[in-house]
Amino acid sequence: MCGTEELETKTRFAFNSPFWRKELEHILDNRKIQLLYQPIVNIQNGEIVGYEALSRGPEDSPLHSPSQLFDAAIENRMLFALEQVCREEALNNISNLKPGQQLFLNMNPQVVNDPHFQNGKTKDHIFRRGFKPEQVTFEITERTAITDFESFQRSLYHYREQGYTIAVDDAGAGYSSLQAIAELKPEYIKLDMSIIRGIHRNLPKQAIVESMVKLAIAVNSKIIAEGVETPEELTVVHKLGVHYVQGYFLARPAFPAPQIYPEAQRLINNLLIRDTIFKDSQGLGIKIEEIAESFPTVEKELPVCEVSEILEQIKLSGIVVVENDRPIGLVMKDHLYYKLGTRYGVSLYSNKPIAMVMDDNPLVVNSDLPLEEASQIAMCRSEENLYDLIIVAENDRYVGVVSVMNLLNNVTKIQISYAHNSNPLTGLQGNLVIEAKLKRMLENNQAFAVLYIDLDNFKAFNDKYGFERGDKAILLTSRVLSDCLIKMGCSNDFLGHIGGDDFILITKIECAKIMCEHIIEVFERKIRSLYELEDLNREYVEVTNRRGLIEQFPIMSISLAVVISIPDKFKNYLEIGEKAAELKKIAKQSIGSSVVFDRRND
Repeated sequence: MCGTEELETKTRFAFNSPFWRKELEHILDNRKIQLLYQPIVNIQNGEIVGYEALSRGPEDSPLHSPSQLFDAAIENRMLFALEQVCREEALNNISNLKPGQQLFLNMNPQVVNDPHFQNGKTKDHIFRRGFKPEQVTFEITERTAITDFESFQRSLYHYREQGYTIAVDDAGAGYSSLQAIAELKPEYIKLDMSIIRGIHRNLPKQAIVESMVKLAIAVNSKIIAEGVETPEELTVVHKLGVHYVQGYFLARPAFPAPQIYPEAQRLINNLLIRDTIFKDSQGLGIKIEEIAESFPTVEKELPVCEVSEILEQIKLSGIVVVENDRPIGLVMKDHLYYKLGTRYGVSLYSNKPIAMVMDDNPLVVNSDLPLEEASQIAMCRSEENLYDLIIVAENDRYVGVVSVMNLLNNVTKIQISYAHNSNPLTGLQGNLVIEAKLKRMLENNQAFAVLYIDLDNFKAFNDKYGFERGDKAILLTSRVLSDCLIKMGCSNDFLGHIGGDDFILITKIECAKIMCEHIIEVFERKIRSLYELEDLNREYVEVTNRRGLIEQFPIMSISLAVVISIPDKFKNYLEIGEKAAELKKIAKQSIGSSVVFDRRND
């Protein structure tokens, strides 16, 4: 449930009179449900992952308010009938649900007590509309508490078996959301808007969200932050690692299902570009698949005694249990030996299938996960499982395993290497990373533009004003370039510091021209702040050369050489550097700031 109107003060009525029952029956018989849809957005890529369907009574009805509509249904024992109509109308009225997107449908825990709950009508209706159960998520709303989790789980079982997913709504508020998360292990955890509201000004709220993100990792769930209404709130929840967002800043509930507002889309794109700059500076280019080891696996029916022999023979610390090449469990040697070492352990387990004793909720990560992110996730596990193997999968298929020791050793090496290669002044990556980036893009046969950037008359400025102000000029340049990348670049763009006043920026070919124009305009305006008024008025500085003669040098300008790389144009990154050197000579011949473009088909 999402939106400011949900914070309204709820007036309680006695809905068990004939008037309210008749009004409710009229709404249900005529299916007079007003549907609105609100997008749920993946904050990691800006894509809509699904929509929550929000049900209202007809506008001319005293039961238009959703709270009064559902309260009336509860008091008149018509809750299941109302929710069934709401589900069907939600499916009937959404026309733009893509194959990979979810439809989130609210479900009150009380409906599981209705005798019609398991009759399969929802599934039939889903198929008639051309959707699949895997596209439907039931949000367990907490208008009332779940009093018997064991019974409730049994009632939900047939839904999960058919492919539906579960979300716990209003987490952090209401009755027993933390217990619901622990007991139900939902695929999604929706944080209540009361936690998100004003989170950029509230450190305790930020700590709560950070803890919920770690909890989600532990139960293999995704966090959805509800009620995101400002750019500041979106920025903070993104920083805290929230997966998905929903709220008025992204889009208000509407019919038909709306797209994301352009302002929100731009902010998400900017946040992703900032992430890219940060990740490049932290060495996150190495993926976990690169250090995964492809150890043998076992099927779930294999007896425990045979698995024990395999572990002993090939000296493994653990082994992955698979079904149709899909990892479904993990057996660590020490955990298995502990079970077998208990009283009657051998007789109890030895001839039983390994599925009986395996960990059926191991840590499985995607093969393209960066090492540092993998290490953060792995170290959030419980102490009991902290050193269990990490299973690596691609498209849900087993790839290999990584030990925590191997993971941490590689992360440490990367951090040391990148720390040595970072420019101490700007914090940007230097030549080793720049070379690796260019090599990788050439190997992938990508088309891209490389902007080589340096300053004109920087040495004269440095001689006149000293190294400290010279460093300020370098920092100013790096900020101009970073800001340009954030405003106009793409998520895979890269900014590096070659050394001194030389920088490199890699972007898409179609972005290069407008970025160059922006860099020149902003640099020429901002660099003047570093000059004394006297020098600004005469538009030059006077510097004594080595022969003791006074020379005049214009205000600093910026030169850009743009090399266009298309598939098969360059054999290696050195050829790109050679082409850039040619273009920079041409650019330096111009007075003032200039840009020289490589011809694409040279």
